[in-house]
Amino acid sequence: MTAVTHEPPPSARARSTRRLVAVLMGGALVSKLLGFARELLMAQVLGASLVADGFRGALTAILLPLAFLQNESVPAILIPIQRDAHVRGDAAQRLASLTVALTLLAVLLMLAVQAAGAFWVDAVVGGFVAEGRALTLDFVRIMALGMPASVALNVLAAGEIALGRSRITNLRAGLLNICIMLGLVLLVLTGRLDVLAWAFTIAFNALAVWGVWALWREGEFSFAGARPALALEAGLDFLRRLRPLLALPFAEQINVWVERMMASRIATGTVASLDYARTLTESAVLLVSQPVGLGVLSSHPPVDERARVEALAAPVLAVALPASVYLVVFAPDVVRLVFFRGAFTEHGVLLTSQALRGIAVGLWASTLGWILLRTLNSTGRNLHAAAILIAAYAANVAVNLATSGLQTATQYGPLIIGLGEAVRSLVLLGGTILALECRRRVLVLVLIGLGPAAVMAGLGWLIHTEVTGTLPRLVAGGFACLFSIAVAAAVLMPATCRAVLDRIRKRLFDTRRS
Repeated sequence: MTAVTHEPPPSARARSTRRLVAVLMGGALVSKLLGFARELLMAQVLGASLVADGFRGALTAILLPLAFLQNESVPAILIPIQRDAHVRGDAAQRLASLTVALTLLAVLLMLAVQAAGAFWVDAVVGGFVAEGRALTLDFVRIMALGMPASVALNVLAAGEIALGRSRITNLRAGLLNICIMLGLVLLVLTGRLDVLAWAFTIAFNALAVWGVWALWREGEFSFAGARPALALEAGLDFLRRLRPLLALPFAEQINVWVERMMASRIATGTVASLDYARTLTESAVLLVSQPVGLGVLSSHPPVDERARVEALAAPVLAVALPASVYLVVFAPDVVRLVFFRGAFTEHGVLLTSQALRGIAVGLWASTLGWILLRTLNSTGRNLHAAAILIAAYAANVAVNLATSGLQTATQYGPLIIGLGEAVRSLVLLGGTILALECRRRVLVLVLIGLGPAAVMAGLGWLIHTEVTGTLPRLVAGGFACLFSIAVAAAVLMPATCRAVLDRIRKRLFDTRRS
């Protein structure tokens, strides 16, 4: 007889969701700090060079074929599957079945990449010189050995999140960052470039083995579910659920491919510079959008969607809009302060600051857009969410293709590619807002938030023209950004701000009385 797990009351589920979001945010913060350290070390050791471009190109070459097994639509399928299996009482068997099925599929993709390596590298980064393509192929040969483990970790992480835990999710990026840093140290000590690729591969395989062992020991992964018949059934069920969303990973693949192709034709270091810029801009996604979005997915649909959407949108807009303007205005100073050392020269500063400015234009929109998209996923509107993402990627591709001549004919190629990503972010947010029943309220919040953002733009321009020196400008701009965030919070969340001020006044009054 199948065991049935009773659902906890709504208040307990809400507390559990908040706890999961907090843990995911904490893990994302640690991972981001490690990723930031990794990028600093990579910038110092490799700079915006051919080796850096080759390593980034190899990452793209091995991750593109896995997009339909690892893109943003997959957690929207895997987490609800495991959540329902947990209610039925067969979550351990289902997790093992899914892991085996999707890992075997990843093995086939790995073999295909190995067999067509040279052709695939030319297709992804054909704009590289011959030396760059050969180096990228060497990296791909080694890094492809981590493809099956990468997919297995994605399944195991989804299984844990459905249980309200996040160890694998938090460890995955952190361990990879540590291993890449160790690889960079070994590269300096030995001069061997292949240690970077081996560090990537070892990190994924080691964590996948540990994840299976840990979940099996705890009774959350049952090898009884790894039988061929059950694995085939689980794999077919996953593909059936994924079928309506298959256009999404293909759209994502095409977008990444077009961007890498365009960037590889501009100048040496452009591919790496785009990723250096994303090291700064993706903080919002890793620290805010991803944890909150996964928490929304792991919870049941709310009774009052408007209340939850407004509670999510107001604080995100209050922080993200002024912060995006800050990055646009002070991009060269930020890049110079963070990366300008070692092998990272003025050439790298120019390329990376252009890319950062372009991407930052839409950073606030992507931060909120991903969270609202998860709200659609949590209520079963997966097709609607997929259509929005496909439209966003299509807009990005259209901008990159339409501006390909300008990218190579002018000195603003990285900026134009960054603006293409900003267009994608704006389409993503616009689509999710239109899909919500409370669209008018969210649009009003966005319009209100643009006021403090304009204040930040004015203060930033004044600081940029009147204050000299990188660090003084950044500090002055930081205070202006904090002021703009405070103004945004006051107009977007007046009730919350009044409650906080009342609590502070009460504590001060109690302290004086005591």
